[in-house]
Amino acid sequence: MLSRVTLAAVMAGAALMTTPQAEAASAKPVIRYAGLGSCLQADGGRHPCGPLKLWLSNGRVVALPGARRTAAPDEYVTAAVIAVSQDGAQAAYFAGKDGVLTIWEAATGRAREIPTVTWPDDLQMNALTLAPGGRFVSMRGGDASEREIDRVVDTTNGKVFTLPRGYQSWDFSPDGKRMMAGDNRTAVLYATGTWSVKLRRSVYMRGDLAPDGVTVAAPKWTKAGGSVKNVVLTRNLATAKKSTVPIRLHAGEVALKARWDKAGHLDVLTRSDRQVRGDLRRTHTWYRLDRGTHQLRRLDSFVIPSSVGGYVLAG
Repeated sequence: MLSRVTLAAVMAGAALMTTPQAEAASAKPVIRYAGLGSCLQADGGRHPCGPLKLWLSNGRVVALPGARRTAAPDEYVTAAVIAVSQDGAQAAYFAGKDGVLTIWEAATGRAREIPTVTWPDDLQMNALTLAPGGRFVSMRGGDASEREIDRVVDTTNGKVFTLPRGYQSWDFSPDGKRMMAGDNRTAVLYATGTWSVKLRRSVYMRGDLAPDGVTVAAPKWTKAGGSVKNVVLTRNLATAKKSTVPIRLHAGEVALKARWDKAGHLDVLTRSDRQVRGDLRRTHTWYRLDRGTHQLRRLDSFVIPSSVGGYVLAG
């Protein structure tokens, strides 16, 4: 899913288990984040420059010179034109020349064009969301009357499903078979492809959709006195059953989001910031949460330099 991340709180923590280097080396590369580089200005400031880029878990940086972007000269905004799937396996963007939707695959390093899906000229897009597997893409933006429109496109046949007015697409299940959408009062679970409603709830919780297609998860922190309590909440939208799993983070780490994989593993993404010789270092870490023992195992960790702006994280 797409976000511009901001630091929300300071958290205390304890020692965490780490992933063996051999395990990380054998894993297939994934996209950690997408974004724009920047160039120095005469006054010492920076402005966005160059093409959109993808930063991979194997250290590669892939430039996308043909990707369309709508950033103004003094902005870093990229959310409207590029998306990274929750699992980091694909990125979606529109080719600048002909506006054709393009899916870039991390495993192969190749891009495939979707000629049946092109840039929607009738929308001023503000969000693009890519389902795991790359079959469905949600395009959200305002029309000429400034109403928000959210369309979900099936990249296999070009068919479009338009959500009811006021609804936004929030999240896809890891297998791409369910989509969660809604407004400020209601959550709706759709079966992708047929777009039939499988569940509608007036009480809901925003988060990442599990493989069962009904459970969502999200991190939460609460501050009491001088201490901070960090937890991951899960909620079954069918039964309304909730659970809370305490997590322990290092001092200064902020839990940003949770995500499920196809096997039902639950991962947590964190961020911690520090200044190094006047440069802001943003460190993001993915942990796998053992819901039985409450232990965290580090899967991946990377630093986003201050020269990268408007970045879009996987997950």
